[in-house]
Amino acid sequence: MPSFYGDRFISRRYALSRASRFKAESKPDQNTDPMVMKEMPGYWRTHQYSAVLQDLFGLVPARDRILSFQDSNSSQECFRLAMRRPLDWIVQSTYQNQQKLDWSCHPRTKPTGFIEAVHDLPNIKSHYHKIIDWSSAGQIAAIFNKKLVIWTPTSDVMVGMRARDTTSIAFNPSGDRLAIAIFMMNRPWLDIMEVSESPLVRHGALKMLDPLDQPISYLTWDGSGQYVVCGFGNGQISIVHVRPIFSKVPERVDSKYYAHQSTIIAIKFSCGSRYMATADDLGQLYIWYWNGGHLAPITRWNSSMCAFFDWHPWREDEIVIADSEPITIALYHVQSCRVVSYYAREERDCIATTLSFNKISGELVVCFSFTDASKPPEILVLASMDRVVDVMSNHEDIITYLLWSPDGQQLASIGYDETLTIWNFFGKSLSNKKRKAQSEPTSTGGGSGSDSTGSSRSGGPATSSSKTRIQCNRNKEATYRDLASSFLFKAMR
Repeated sequence: MPSFYGDRFISRRYALSRASRFKAESKPDQNTDPMVMKEMPGYWRTHQYSAVLQDLFGLVPARDRILSFQDSNSSQECFRLAMRRPLDWIVQSTYQNQQKLDWSCHPRTKPTGFIEAVHDLPNIKSHYHKIIDWSSAGQIAAIFNKKLVIWTPTSDVMVGMRARDTTSIAFNPSGDRLAIAIFMMNRPWLDIMEVSESPLVRHGALKMLDPLDQPISYLTWDGSGQYVVCGFGNGQISIVHVRPIFSKVPERVDSKYYAHQSTIIAIKFSCGSRYMATADDLGQLYIWYWNGGHLAPITRWNSSMCAFFDWHPWREDEIVIADSEPITIALYHVQSCRVVSYYAREERDCIATTLSFNKISGELVVCFSFTDASKPPEILVLASMDRVVDVMSNHEDIITYLLWSPDGQQLASIGYDETLTIWNFFGKSLSNKKRKAQSEPTSTGGGSGSDSTGSSRSGGPATSSSKTRIQCNRNKEATYRDLASSFLFKAMR
């Protein structure tokens, strides 16, 4: 039985039986594909109608009710059990037995996410692989055509600096340092920049890395914040020990590894930094043991096309790996070296472009792009290989990046349409006071300082280390597309 109905009508869905689950030892059901959604306008509209109406009419949720959806099955079951309370008052989860799910997960009982803001990202460097990052301090950094911009989504204040030759960026776990990869004079350089909410940004000493003629294609920090792992265009992995703040000891390269044969496009650590996974653009994925700046190989995963992966947020030895085309999503257990479960799409009508776990609920967010150009990309939220929790759609082109806010409540999706959409993933509205503060402009003297090209987003021209702190209405007015008048939030300015 469902937990409850409300907000918007979604037809009943049942999880497949355990016998028909997509597992390594059983073939997928040829007649059932749980990720092929109904093509019905408004079927998955992300609006909270009951919340809007209750707020409009001043109703008390515990006493007053507007919408009550019950079908014949639930009515008969209620009558049989002599239940006097409506089903929507039952807060007990439908899937109490977590073993029924393919991975450890606390799925939402109903899809409640909605759009909070749509940001414009003109001339963002989409041909690189780590061009945007969201720090634990709440700041977002992105590489554009000639500039690096750092801003906070809830503020109009940003820092912009010249970054013509920047190829990759990554915040450290505490969010106060930003690693910047630069390919200048045909040489790869690493800069560790100290960032904060103050206007001052301090650069470290540039360090040249080997190999000299290969750019750094991907950067990431380990969980301790002491090491930066650099992936190169030729497949080399270099581990750089980063000196503490205000230390006079220079950064040093601890070790180098040469497993990959092509450009590294992703490097990620497990939740406890016990394991590390790396992938290249030829579909080769390696899983390593991590031990204080040193790697030991565990296994290799061969993909027919570019592989995407993410580690489970609280299970150290579980990783989800997806082949882009044909779409195959596999849950791999590192210690046992076996595939626990998988999903294989029979039709080649779409490709997977990226995926990421939510750190709170454990739900898996997967982005699909369709071969039919008239059909927009979709973001599917999975609680299991055979259970779709939600479907979100707002982009007009391929979605390439998924970022989570520090508290895990917001999801940022970035696509080739040069837009960044921030989703309120759990549907928890901000307080009226905070919402009002966000919607009111804070610029003084009419100084948005932006022109039609958006060049003022990143400050005026200066040297490679120049920077400026500006206030502007950096976000375009939201193109509401499929949003109705019940949209709870205005576009951020």
